[in-house]
Amino acid sequence: MRAAFIEKLAVRIGALTLLACSSLAQTHPPNTSHKLEVTVSDENGIAVRSAVVFLSTAPQTSPRRCETDFTGHCFFTSLPTATFQLRVEKQGFYTAVLPSVQAQATAAVNVTLSHLREVRSVVNVSESPSPIDPAQVSSKEQISGLDVIDIPYPATNDYRNVLNFIPGVVQDASGQPHVAGAQTYQTLTLLDGFNVTQPANGLLLVRVSSDGFRSIEVEPSREPAEYGKAAGGILGLNTGIGDDQFHIIATNFIPSLQNKSGIALDQWTPRITLSGPIRTRKMWFFDALEGEYDNFIVTQLPSNADADHYWRAGNLAKVQTNLSSRNILTTSFLFNYLDDQHSGLSPLQPVSTTPSDIEFAYIGTVKDQHYFSGGELLEAGFNVDQYNLALTPLGTQPYFVTLNTVGGNYYLDSQTHARRWQGLANLYLPPHYAHGRHDLKLGIDLDRIDYDARFLRQPISFWPGVAATTPNGACPTNASGVPVVPSPCARYSIFSGGNYSATYNFETSAYVEDRWQLTNRFLLGPGLRLDWDEIVRSPLPSPRLAGTYVLDNSGNTKISAGAGLVYDATDLILIARPQAGERQDYFFNSAGQPTDLSGTAIPAPSPILSTFTVNHQNLEAPRFLNWSVALEKKLPAALFMKAEFIQRQGTHDFVYNTPNNLPGGNFILQNTRDDRYNAFQITVRRSFRQRYTVMGSYTRSSTHSNQVLDFNVDAPILGRVLPGNTIASPQAPGPLLWDAPNRFLSWGFVPFFRLPIIHELDLAYSAEARTGFPFNVFTDQQLLFGSPGSYRFPTYFTLNLQLEKRFHLFGYYWALRGGFDDISGASNPVVVNADINSPQFLTFSGYNRRAFTSRIRFLGKK
Repeated sequence: MRAAFIEKLAVRIGALTLLACSSLAQTHPPNTSHKLEVTVSDENGIAVRSAVVFLSTAPQTSPRRCETDFTGHCFFTSLPTATFQLRVEKQGFYTAVLPSVQAQATAAVNVTLSHLREVRSVVNVSESPSPIDPAQVSSKEQISGLDVIDIPYPATNDYRNVLNFIPGVVQDASGQPHVAGAQTYQTLTLLDGFNVTQPANGLLLVRVSSDGFRSIEVEPSREPAEYGKAAGGILGLNTGIGDDQFHIIATNFIPSLQNKSGIALDQWTPRITLSGPIRTRKMWFFDALEGEYDNFIVTQLPSNADADHYWRAGNLAKVQTNLSSRNILTTSFLFNYLDDQHSGLSPLQPVSTTPSDIEFAYIGTVKDQHYFSGGELLEAGFNVDQYNLALTPLGTQPYFVTLNTVGGNYYLDSQTHARRWQGLANLYLPPHYAHGRHDLKLGIDLDRIDYDARFLRQPISFWPGVAATTPNGACPTNASGVPVVPSPCARYSIFSGGNYSATYNFETSAYVEDRWQLTNRFLLGPGLRLDWDEIVRSPLPSPRLAGTYVLDNSGNTKISAGAGLVYDATDLILIARPQAGERQDYFFNSAGQPTDLSGTAIPAPSPILSTFTVNHQNLEAPRFLNWSVALEKKLPAALFMKAEFIQRQGTHDFVYNTPNNLPGGNFILQNTRDDRYNAFQITVRRSFRQRYTVMGSYTRSSTHSNQVLDFNVDAPILGRVLPGNTIASPQAPGPLLWDAPNRFLSWGFVPFFRLPIIHELDLAYSAEARTGFPFNVFTDQQLLFGSPGSYRFPTYFTLNLQLEKRFHLFGYYWALRGGFDDISGASNPVVVNADINSPQFLTFSGYNRRAFTSRIRFLGKK
């Protein structure tokens, strides 16, 4: 009886739900005698989807609102005979206002939105659309291309550094970004819609000129079903294209000098961006060229061996061709080159111990958009990207490590190549009406990935003191290569394997998603995604559901929530690790006698072998359940507030561990890692006239894992030493190395003052205050001491402050900027002596000091 009652109750609830939906929405577009159809496109004729269109009889009246579909269309019905004001808003565009629009039986209005760009004057537009987007279901943080230029941060020629000033993104000590606490490889990086994540290790290595962006977007949660294989969300890099006017912008074309060891060239980071028409209203080009030369001088090193010369060049070339009004073709090619003569040069790593680092990247894309007469839109694209890396030591001298420094020549000689071939297609169906409006979208994504590598390693000698006691720094060995006894070393490592190997994967994905607008205020985004690859070989369904509800007609308050299942892509660098080589480690006590891993003396040297094994048949796909809820509201004084809670809970993640989690060196790839990220974030933003903006954000978060360590042949961690010299299992729970429980961000670009003599003097600033990152502590034998992440760097604080003056000279416009990075002079170390046996244990160094910086930009004619 109870089951029958529940069944009847479910039927009644379902019937009431359908009845309520029917009362909230119409089953087809109403046909009235007075309606207005609005078509919104950009300056290149591409339809602008999800633009918000407001229609009112007077600026003070409550407006009606509609949102454009994928073809850029929306319509108003049941309009009285009157003159209306029409306003169109979309983030990343100038707001367009048409003050006088007549409603007729078949009235139609075409509106062109112009992308935000660095210009002197704009006609008939205003610049500050509301950051509350009623059509935005996913959690999104965005900075415009102007923000990338305006925000002051160290090394502004590298756009990756500005990502740190997007709420929810943390940049680690190596410069890699982490979205919502995730590993970098767990974030899908898209360049104009194509996957450019490094195919093997998942790092963000692609470089684009900082002047080449239209916007940078981050979606850490509630992402649509179109995107998968990334539990950390999406990082979208959107670049520009030309229009019917020629534009040229040049930045930092004058090199700087330094006087650390005499007058010498310091840095030169020129950038030049060209765009314009190839054929007016039909074909446009865009080219963003950048270069970099750095002369890094480390004053603590000898004067004849204290410099690292770093060269880099990159160019993004794009062409858009409107083959017809219904067919748009876009092609692009990005080239990156890097040559670092002494990679990693520092007071603790002199010239002889550094390798040369040469890297190439090539990315070519083609995308075709075709609008069919029936209202469908088909997007089809193809992408090829390749990343090459070569590390080459400066010689063959033995490499050794002491408590305070390293010596000899670098131990690793390697060459790697990672490639991706990607084909994708997205089909947008015309809106249909059933209990509201449905905008259906479906698509496929096919990826072929390969990775090949060659590694050659020489032995490493670990010395227990501050200096090596042999002439060449190598541990004494017999003819068989085994250390002699007694040994003056604490540890001696030799390597084998690492010959040329290749690893492949094929990924296929399909999805379907719906934008279900039940009412003008209520929007749902259900979706389903299916992933498969030839390594895990399991179909992976990923359901998604998110929605937004706008509480008022003006769109000043919005609530969003959603949840979804997300699977990570198979990390090819982990799959290929068994082919990267093996390691043998000999350990010795303070008396020079051989020991086992626990420190117990043994009769003769016996190596501990580190190997890596993958059983493909036992692997599962890492799975994450992501959910979030957010409130966005317009406050008094034109302040916009967003408060959001995000949780990522992962299971079955890949990790190398020993059998039964016992100390040793035979590591097996398992699915035993569980990650968890919780964050509450509140952001307040105020936009002023023209391009001026101020933003502040506070995040309280936790980023932890039950198995936090990443073992590989180059990471000599075989076990953990607990207080009392007890040897424990190598894997352990702890915070990830970019965990920052408390973090405050703020940046702004505001007018400084206005005087008759000094016009347009602006102030730009950025600030960050956060908990110091955790770090691990080791013994002189490179065994992990205690729990991972049990120590932290000091609290981090930086304030970057600059003034900018725009002026007209020789018939052109210019912008001159000067100021200080870390003007407060806060002590922010990046290096720590983490050897618990060292007299300098917990000594911090590598401080980022206050530095004067300047920039000059050529903005062209008015």
